[in-house]
Amino acid sequence: MSISLEDVRRAAELVTFGLRHGARPTDGNPYGLLLHRYRTEAAFSDLVDVLASGLGLVVLGTPARTGIVVTTQPGSVFAIRTSDLRSTNMGPEDKLVAGLVTLAIAAYAFPHPRDLDSTDVKIVEVVALDAFIRSAIARVTATTGEDGNDAQARRAADVYDRMSAFLPKANQAGPAKGCTQWAIGEVLGWLVDRGAARPAPTMGATTYQLTDRFRLLVADIGGGEALEALRTARRESETT
Repeated sequence: MSISLEDVRRAAELVTFGLRHGARPTDGNPYGLLLHRYRTEAAFSDLVDVLASGLGLVVLGTPARTGIVVTTQPGSVFAIRTSDLRSTNMGPEDKLVAGLVTLAIAAYAFPHPRDLDSTDVKIVEVVALDAFIRSAIARVTATTGEDGNDAQARRAADVYDRMSAFLPKANQAGPAKGCTQWAIGEVLGWLVDRGAARPAPTMGATTYQLTDRFRLLVADIGGGEALEALRTARRESETT
């Protein structure tokens, strides 16, 4: 199969769908048709992968419920940073805690390696996740890894442990900035904005469903002692 300029345009369009997290593929819409080409035409699939690579992206997979999932290479202009979190006035400690919460969500939902191959729906709830993180604080602070992420996780665990679980807002329902339930809500909202989670209001006002996009992103991360400590805590909680 020869590659035309139209094929290049279509490949770029599919990569764009991967970056546009609200888009959903169906059998008949343009996204679904391009996804079908990626899965069935080797030359088109290779073209999409090469084009993504040139933009500093990597295609992780194409799950039916989510569509094409891309992540960033180091230095990519599309890299996600903690400064991209929804709140514009987060201090250094807030961002540390946000990083720990993200690791904890990964460990809570996918404590076993086999979980990353499963498309079972994963549900997380703010208060339950907060209780889980608090139960695992000692394990995280006891890690000795010299990796920068592990060191940040230890500092974040110390900060988290000093914070109140819940502080009420002055004039409305919900947690106020400065407590850990607020921090968890911010991270989950950030994941929703990126197509990695969606609200599940029928199960509770602070309940979320993680998507296949989040599962593939977790499978792509290298791990580290802090993540493994959280996973161990989650596995143990499943047996008690």
